[in-house]
Amino acid sequence: MAGEVPVLELKGISKRFGGIVALNDVDMELREGEILGIVGDNGAGKSTLIKIISGVYEKDSGEIYFKGKKVEINNPKDAMELGIGTVYQDLALVDTLDLPENMFLGREVKHEGLRGSIFRFLNFRKMRRESERVLRRLNVNVPDVRIPVMYLSGGQRQIIPLAKIVYWTKEMIILDEPTAALGVKESKKVLDLIKRLKEQGLSTIIISHNLQHIFEVVDRIMILRGGKKVDVVRAHEATADEIVSMITGAASVKKV
Repeated sequence: MAGEVPVLELKGISKRFGGIVALNDVDMELREGEILGIVGDNGAGKSTLIKIISGVYEKDSGEIYFKGKKVEINNPKDAMELGIGTVYQDLALVDTLDLPENMFLGREVKHEGLRGSIFRFLNFRKMRRESERVLRRLNVNVPDVRIPVMYLSGGQRQIIPLAKIVYWTKEMIILDEPTAALGVKESKKVLDLIKRLKEQGLSTIIISHNLQHIFEVVDRIMILRGGKKVDVVRAHEATADEIVSMITGAASVKKV
């Protein structure tokens, strides 16, 4: 809405890799409680953009504002401290660990007192309880969170990093191809979960090649081509054919 301070605002972001211009003077806004889809062909700059937001890459030029305040995101820790969480396409799960162990990987909960401080015993019961709590919050059913994640379905595996991000992230999330390699039924579950994240107030950026999925969940669509922003359109005011035309350079529509 007009006058609102965006959760995240990028101004003039550029990034080069040697002689290759990955991003050229890109502006972007993510509004509070919004789902923003970012689309474009391979090499359009989508992955570079989200890696700058998540601190994997440092921008060469431009400014980043978070809730109206200018910030520097130079590494993933900076992004995490702002409340920005990212789920990448490879999921980064440890197959031999169960769901709670993956959710708390690197942030394991220790017992209080000597058992935790001296002997460093982990509090598996608390981690399991917290994992089950966030799954209930997301209305997700996993029959037994204690089995290794290698035995879960593709959709259930996809939900684990989403649940982890929801548990640890307070402000906004970035999803990189969240339905890639999933079947129709499991994709539907993930898309329903993304809608529930919006209902709970999280601002979300989604990268996807699947325009049908983009149109199902997003509020606005940002189109990149050749490292430049082509346009931003309201999802309900555009068609898939128009978006494809902008991706390929055949057409453009009014920015919003």
